Amino acid sequence: MPDDYSGPSASGHSEDAAPAAAQKQVWISWRAMLLAVLFAPVTAYWTADQLLDTIFSLMVPPVIMTLIVAVINLGVRKISRKHALNEGELLIFFGMHTVMCAICSEWMTVINPYIHSYALFHDENTRFDTYINPNSSPWFFIQRSQAANFLDYKTGGHSFGYFWSHLHLWSRFILSWTVLITLVCTAMLCINSLMRDEWTNREKLAFPIIQLPMTIVRAGAGKEMPWKNRFFVIPFVIMFLIDMMNGFHFIYPSIPQIPVRFIGDLLKVMPSPPFNAIGWTPVGLFPYMAVIGFFMPTDLLFSCIFFFFVRKAMQVATYALGFTESAGVFGGGGLVPGAPYFSEQSWGAFLALFATSLWVARSYLKEVWAKIVHGSGRDEPGVPPRVAFVLLCCCLVALCAVTNWIGIPLWMVVFETILFLAFSIALTRMRAQIGAPSHEMAFMGPNQMLVDVVGTRGLPSVGISRMVTTFHFYNRIHRTHPMPHQLEAMKMGDAARINQKALFVAILAATVIGSVLGHMTYIYNGYHWGPKHEGGDTAGVVDTLLTKHQGPNTVAILFVVIGIAVVLGLDFIRFRIPAFPLHPAGYALAMNFGLDYFWAGLILVWLIKLFVERYYGLKGHSKLHQVGLGIILAEFTAEAIWSAYAIVTHTATYSVSINGRLGWDQ
Repeated sequence: MPDDYSGPSASGHSEDAAPAAAQKQVWISWRAMLLAVLFAPVTAYWTADQLLDTIFSLMVPPVIMTLIVAVINLGVRKISRKHALNEGELLIFFGMHTVMCAICSEWMTVINPYIHSYALFHDENTRFDTYINPNSSPWFFIQRSQAANFLDYKTGGHSFGYFWSHLHLWSRFILSWTVLITLVCTAMLCINSLMRDEWTNREKLAFPIIQLPMTIVRAGAGKEMPWKNRFFVIPFVIMFLIDMMNGFHFIYPSIPQIPVRFIGDLLKVMPSPPFNAIGWTPVGLFPYMAVIGFFMPTDLLFSCIFFFFVRKAMQVATYALGFTESAGVFGGGGLVPGAPYFSEQSWGAFLALFATSLWVARSYLKEVWAKIVHGSGRDEPGVPPRVAFVLLCCCLVALCAVTNWIGIPLWMVVFETILFLAFSIALTRMRAQIGAPSHEMAFMGPNQMLVDVVGTRGLPSVGISRMVTTFHFYNRIHRTHPMPHQLEAMKMGDAARINQKALFVAILAATVIGSVLGHMTYIYNGYHWGPKHEGGDTAGVVDTLLTKHQGPNTVAILFVVIGIAVVLGLDFIRFRIPAFPLHPAGYALAMNFGLDYFWAGLILVWLIKLFVERYYGLKGHSKLHQVGLGIILAEFTAEAIWSAYAIVTHTATYSVSINGRLGWDQ
């Protein structure tokens, strides 16, 4: 299958829908934005309290919140169509909530708990006072001298009213972090705006992740009714009953269960060296993630599976060659590169994907540059390129100015931000192309490249301390990276003929709202249940950078070059052999930790897809499309029920997620 194939209704339109060009482009609906804001606290609290519902590409809270609004909207349509939301308004709602959810999830977990941890828990980690507290910025972190004002926060057990009356103590930190996050996200939004037409209309990337949201939105607007299709309904009912039964089994073990999450571990089959170097290799189905493979181009699906096993083979070979301590290490966690240098290979792959994305779009970029220099006409369908480019430059300059003002050397900010944005662009395009169910890039960030390329010898202690703590979100796992969600909202906006200028404003507003509500939710939970104790990871990174004096790592850089060469080599072959089954995006994804949970489910889906496409063609693929939608929605609906129960009772429940409520590998 070609890269741009995503099956029937790839853009969300039914076969009998009017052509997009014939539809009138509409301005933004303020009532849709208001509705999104009214529901925003629910999404923010759900995300912060049940983070495991957001650690994959298609997050549960925005899908279920949109489903609720869509169902209500169907009722309103029966009473008065004039007052019901249309497709574009429902898309605005989903777009704002998916961006808010992305901000409130992983980024907030590596920002908000760190605001208080260094000062309030300094006695539990000696490195806090050694490396962090003397250098932390009072605009971003609580100071040791302020700790007495937050002792009640440390103990917890307070009411909502108490939290509200003490929220002013946090206003400086909420404002500072919101400004920083908004600058970064606006820069990414400008890049998406500049590249949107190339990726959505010219390259026609598949965008597998948006298939379910588009179905819900169109159903809510009365355009498609998936529940009238038995290939949607039957899988939905079966999957929902399985998840509900497994949920009751979790509470009442006497009730039987049907395992659909973790069902085994290959490591137990290979307990002896060197084969046990494969490490934890769970055999899991995770249906809601696996069936996304039905929407993925077949060659990309196969490439993910193939390179996953290549990575495991590398771990075994590395151990057999005598690198017994480093086999399988993702170096970014402790910034200590080790064979076979997976983080470095990943960095090389993503840098190459970034470069090739620019090369493929070179003619388009020339057109965009001409519009930046000479201006564009009034009929520009999106944000004018000149406006987007100038705003991008302003955001980057402001980001450098703010961080340099708090004591971070300018060269560090520029180095890490350029790398982060290059990675973000490659990740965003890869997700639009491949629809990866998850892209967990374990501890892969610019800090790793700083160690490899620059070394640690002579780095300024104050600058390193502030860089690592302030930009920790550059260097975590990237499972809920906001930039792909921005682009997917724009793609859905194209399908509904939403004015892209207005959607730009809506996404920007969602970024600010998501940051503010995310902070407020975490702070309230801290006052009520007691705060989280974080910061050991960042203190460890600062310790490594300041105490392990070393120059540039030639071997690590070589593996970055190898990662670049593999991607370029695969692209070279693919351009000359159209049927070549291996895609470089699969290599980039598989060299890190993104596939380990659900590789077995992807194999099953790939085999089913091959069989159906061979013997039933496009009609069979269309039915698989409906089956996949039914399974995903069933799992998300069940997850919403069990998450609500967990939030209300504050107890652990069953989860369909790749993590469990009692532990990450539960």
